[in-house]
Amino acid sequence: MLALPLYAALAQTPPDVAEILKKVGRTYQAAKDYELVAGFTFQDNGAAAGGHMLFAFKTPNRYRMEGALPGMGLGGAGSDKAILVDDGATIYCYLPQMNGYASFSASELTGDAPGDAGDMRPEAVDHYLMWRYRGAADFAATARFLREETIEIAGAKVPCYVVAVSPERGGHTYTWWVDQKLYHVLREDQGEGKNASSTVYTLVQLDSPPAAELFKFVPPPGARKIEVPK
Repeated sequence: MLALPLYAALAQTPPDVAEILKKVGRTYQAAKDYELVAGFTFQDNGAAAGGHMLFAFKTPNRYRMEGALPGMGLGGAGSDKAILVDDGATIYCYLPQMNGYASFSASELTGDAPGDAGDMRPEAVDHYLMWRYRGAADFAATARFLREETIEIAGAKVPCYVVAVSPERGGHTYTWWVDQKLYHVLREDQGEGKNASSTVYTLVQLDSPPAAELFKFVPPPGARKIEVPK
C-alpha cells in the first residue's frame, strides 16, 4: 500500500512538449502590439553583468526600447543607458549620460542602410524580439520537456513548464520557463559557463496595446540635439 503513491507519481505522463510549444506559438502570433519588461544577467569577460530593458511595439511601425545593457550605449565606456523611439515618422535616440539625442527620418531605415541602421527598422526589431516565440511549434521535433517548476515573477509565484528548445536558426539552445496558464515565456536561459545568459520577463503584456505615450519622444530639460553625419 505504501508503494502505491510512489508508483502513481512515477507513472504520471509528462506534459506533451509539442502541445506546449504549439500554445506558445499561437499566443505570440496573436500579439501584434505588446510590451515586455526584462532583466538580463550574463557573463562579460568572465565577470557577471546585467541590465534591464523595456520593449514596446505597436503595429505597424512604432516601437520603444529603453534601458541599460552593456554595449547598447553609443557614447563610450559607461554610457550603456539609452532610449530609442520610433513614432512612425521619426527615429529618436537619447543618451541620458550625455543628455543628448539624435533624430532622423524613419524613411531612411531600409534593408541596405549602412552599418546597423537597418536593424532599427520596425519589422527588424519586431522580428528580433518575437521570432522564436512565434515559431515555437517549429522546434517541437528536437525540444525536450525538463520539469515543472514554480518561479517568482514580480512578487508572484507562477507555475511553469521548463522546456529546452533548439531552433536551427542561429544554432542556439534555449531553456524556457513557460507560464502554465498563459503560455508566456517568463524566463529564457542560453549557454553555459562563460557564455551563459539569462533573461527574466517581469512584464509580458500581449493582450492589450501599450500606452500611447511610450511612442512619443519629448526631449528632457536641457537636452541638446546631436547632428548625425549623413
